[in-house]
Amino acid sequence: MGELVAAGLDLVVSRRCGGCDAQGPGLCQSCRAALFGPICRREDQAPRLVPAEGSASLPVWAGAWYSGPVRQAITAWKRLGQRELDHDMCHAVRRVASAIGPTLDQVMTKIGQDELWVTPIPSSRRNQWRRPGPLTWLLAQAVAAALVRSGIGASALQLLRRRAGSKDQAGQTLRGRMIGRDGTTLVRGNPAAPVLLVDDVLTTGATLLDAERALAGAGTATLGAIVLAVTPKGHGHGRRFQAGPATMG
Repeated sequence: MGELVAAGLDLVVSRRCGGCDAQGPGLCQSCRAALFGPICRREDQAPRLVPAEGSASLPVWAGAWYSGPVRQAITAWKRLGQRELDHDMCHAVRRVASAIGPTLDQVMTKIGQDELWVTPIPSSRRNQWRRPGPLTWLLAQAVAAALVRSGIGASALQLLRRRAGSKDQAGQTLRGRMIGRDGTTLVRGNPAAPVLLVDDVLTTGATLLDAERALAGAGTATLGAIVLAVTPKGHGHGRRFQAGPATMG
């Protein structure tokens, strides 16, 4: 039903750039450049992912800040059902996956694994009404395909689900986001390979941390995460996304 509604909207709504409203479908060249920025680790921007002294953080890679035209484009994709943005969003995470492929390969060799499962963070139900499945599943499939092309034995699998009654994070305060995810992620079955998580936006890191803990409880290691964009620490949207090393620290 959601697909039919979205198709009808395509006929009556004049499509514009999802990032700046310029005339034309998809993203314009300028907004695409913002989405396809330098690929770097950015877990240091998420309060919940900053480790205690002496412990390792969960690596999170991205190529854009969640601000300006990138924020508007992701909102149009998630909330407004602009399906013409699928290609650009998937290409964005494929770029990241291709860049970190050699790093993941080294880590898998080190831990004696030859298979990697790419797992999406479950989307809220309200973000699925225009789609046959979660948007993060679309991203996870794109990541897995890019890793396979890099020579890694990767498969996209939906290993996680939300506990019934868990609330959507959108619109919550920073504190609400940080405490609202604890224990809301559940693991399907018994994962037999290390996992790479995929999500759309990194804010506090609460969602990724909850997923990592759930997978650890099921006996599965999480090697890191790929996201479309990162909310700058302190919501300082004016900062430029600086290039950094795409390495497991």
